[in-house]
Amino acid sequence: MNKQYKLVVKGINNYPDKITATVALEIGGYPSLLLPYVAISLDRTEGATLEFYEAEAKKQAKQFFMDIAAALCEGDEQSPEKRPIILEAQDVL
Repeated sequence: MNKQYKLVVKGINNYPDKITATVALEIGGYPSLLLPYVAISLDRTEGATLEFYEAEAKKQAKQFFMDIAAALCEGDEQSPEKRPIILEAQDVL
């Protein structure tokens, strides 16, 4: 069973001092019904493009999900060094 995970920016809000992005985890092209959307707050960067903010939001959302996966592995016999390999094997990285 090969699942394809993908982070998708669903919306961006523009505020005077920051940008917020809503990021969803899609599995096989469909939104995950088990995981909520993640709201990412980004500092405004002079001259940054929409693509920059989308990429940064995906990067921070990925780290958020990796932190959750690492916390769930606590107590397992998996060593911390193997956790990124597990996530990479599932196409999360």
